[in-house]
Amino acid sequence: MSKNAMNYFENIIIPLIQTNYPNIISDMDIMILGSVGLGIDDEISDIEASIYLDDVIWKNQGKQLQLLLNECLAKTNKWKREGSIICVHPVSWLLDGNSNKFLTNNDNLPWENVSFEALFTLQKNTIILNSKGTLKHLRKKTEVTKYPEQLWRKKLITNLKELSIEEYFELNKNVQRNHIPEANMLFGIMIERIYHIAFLVSHEYYPWRTHLDWAFRNLSISKTELSTQIDKLLSTSSWNERVEIIKSIIDFYKNYIKNNNLIPEIDVYSDDLEKELIWAERLSAWNTPDWRNFIKEKEKDAVDCGYSPEQFWVWSLWG
Repeated sequence: MSKNAMNYFENIIIPLIQTNYPNIISDMDIMILGSVGLGIDDEISDIEASIYLDDVIWKNQGKQLQLLLNECLAKTNKWKREGSIICVHPVSWLLDGNSNKFLTNNDNLPWENVSFEALFTLQKNTIILNSKGTLKHLRKKTEVTKYPEQLWRKKLITNLKELSIEEYFELNKNVQRNHIPEANMLFGIMIERIYHIAFLVSHEYYPWRTHLDWAFRNLSISKTELSTQIDKLLSTSSWNERVEIIKSIIDFYKNYIKNNNLIPEIDVYSDDLEKELIWAERLSAWNTPDWRNFIKEKEKDAVDCGYSPEQFWVWSLWG
C-alpha cells in the first residue's frame, strides 16, 4: 500500500473517528480496498475502504459515522473523487454475508456461498486498523490452504466443461457463421474464464476482473507458455486465430491437469470429452469417484431394452 494511503488514514481518518467516536474505535477494523489496498494504485486510482463494526454498534452509530466520513472525504480526498468512498459496514456483511458462520464455527462452513473475489479481497487487501481483530481472524479462517479440496475439483470440472465444451463449441459456430456480435460477447466471457481456471489449477483465489491480469501475472503458472498464449489471444484481431489459440489453451490446461493429477475422477483425454465432463458435473464426480458406475448401469438398461448404450441418458431421466 502506498505511503500516501497510510498517512491519510493514520493522520486524518483514524484521528477523526477517535475524536468523535472514542467509544467505538476499539471495536473497529479498517481495510483498504481496490488498487490502493493492493499497492498497485496509479494516477487515476480512487480510494476505497471499509470500516467494520459489530452489527449492534453499526446499527446504532454507523449512520452518523458514515455521514462524518462522507464530509471528511469530500474535503480531504487526495485521489480521484469519482469512485472514492469510505464505507461503514457491519461485520456480518463480510464474506458475502457469511462471516458470522466463519467466526463461530469450525465445521460445515459455507464455503460455496462465498465468492473467490470476496476471499481474495480478505486475504490480499491491506488491513490498516485491527482493533477488534475480526479481519485477521477471518483471514486466518479462510486461508487458501483451508479451502476444501473437493470444492477446488468441483470448480475446476465445471469451469473446464464450460470453456472446452459449451463456450468453445458456441464460439466456433459463431465465427463460422460470421456472427460477430455474438462472438464478441462470448469472447469476453471466455477470456475471464481462462484466467479463472489458471487460479483454480494453482489453488489460489482470484480477484474481481479489475485486477485479474495483475494477479494472474503473480502466479507461477504465468511463467509457462500459458502466458504467451494469452498475450497472443489478446493481441490478435483474427477470429479464426482466436479460435485456434483458445483450443491451444484448452489443450494446455488438459495437460496441466493430467500431469498434476488435479481431478483424478475424470479423464481429460477421453475420446468423448463432452460426455465425460457433462456427466462428471451432473453426477458430482468430486464427491463420488465411482460416478461412472451410474452410467454403466443406465447403458445396460438401454441395451436390455433393445437400444444402443448411447441412449443411456434417457434411462437416467426415466429410469
